Amino acid sequence: MNKNTVAWWDDAIVGDTRVSFGRTITEADLIALCGLSGSYVPLHCDAEYAKTTVFGQRVVNAQMSMVIAAGLRASMIWYNGDTFCGESMVAFLGFDKVRFPAPLFINDTIHLEITILSKRLTSKPGRGVITFEDHVVKQDGTIVAQWERSMMFKTKPTDGIG
Repeated sequence: MNKNTVAWWDDAIVGDTRVSFGRTITEADLIALCGLSGSYVPLHCDAEYAKTTVFGQRVVNAQMSMVIAAGLRASMIWYNGDTFCGESMVAFLGFDKVRFPAPLFINDTIHLEITILSKRLTSKPGRGVITFEDHVVKQDGTIVAQWERSMMFKTKPTDGIG
């Protein structure tokens, strides 16, 4: 392991922000999630029914934005050319303040904006927690999903051993 090519807890700077590339939501995405989850809610899967709703069209399942955000996040470079998804990551600790303030539709293009909100060391040596604020934003600037996400990471080794 080359500790200079890993993003460690120590490297994180509160307030730093990263923005992902865009990803267009397709009908195939929506149908795949319905099939995988077994959730065939008419608002998501029945185009004729969805025309009669306040939205006038099918709405993409809100959790789809979280699933796609995970993929977008995995390609975002933070520090030392690393994605914060590699060998310094210890555990995902949870989501807080999850909200879906606007609908997501087929053919919307979304991107992910992540800001480091805070960081703290844990009681166990060699580990720290970083809290991120994630926003899923569609092409017109509307936030369709947001949450805080806490992750545990290793601190930078001082002896050259990971």
